[in-house]
Amino acid sequence: MLAKVLKSDETGDLMPFTFPDVGEPTGSRKGVNEFIIPNFADFEFDDDVINETNLAPVEDSDPIEAARAEAERIIAQAEENSILIEQIAKDEAAHEIAMAVDSQVAERMVELRGRLTTTIDRISGLSADISSRVERDLVDLAMQIAKKVIAREVTVDRDIALNIVRISLAKLHNRAVAVVHLNPEDLAYVNEHRETLEFRGSLDLVEDPSISVGGCLIHTDTGDIDARIESQFDEIAHGLFG
Repeated sequence: MLAKVLKSDETGDLMPFTFPDVGEPTGSRKGVNEFIIPNFADFEFDDDVINETNLAPVEDSDPIEAARAEAERIIAQAEENSILIEQIAKDEAAHEIAMAVDSQVAERMVELRGRLTTTIDRISGLSADISSRVERDLVDLAMQIAKKVIAREVTVDRDIALNIVRISLAKLHNRAVAVVHLNPEDLAYVNEHRETLEFRGSLDLVEDPSISVGGCLIHTDTGDIDARIESQFDEIAHGLFG
């Protein structure tokens, strides 16, 4: 196929120019098809047709406004993300604090349980001791009251000293030699009622201010009998408290 194009001459007018058909064997040219390219300067264009052409207008975009809009979008997104991150951080912090508090409370409870167990054991151990001390204090108080009561009674009733001497001499053999030490306040009364003692051995009554009223101390060749009031209270206390 041959195509003819226009080539301008020296005057500026277009002249036909012929290309050989492509693919034809060399030396077998048949003729040429001429294609005349017209001179576009001779054409007349209809402005109405051009104006009615459906071409979309091209809008000029402002790069500064676009950048500002993009920046605002990024900032808004960052603010939203920051709020979310802050909330997550608060939740994680609260969770960690709760775990730490639970751990500390658990450790504290273990320590308190240990202390409570130790305290209970100590109280259990002290219970018997406390009971013993209270009992001892009560008995001691009773002994003190009894001493005062008896001290008053022996000063009023002289027969108390007489009866104590009689009971003490009854423990001796009738052939024993007894020396009875008495308080000066009791000596005269006991000597006055000497026959009521019913002692068949040798008897000597001795005045001794160291002996408390109501009691007596008897010396014999085989041993002594301590019938003093304070000595009898000591025996009672020893029996109670061991």
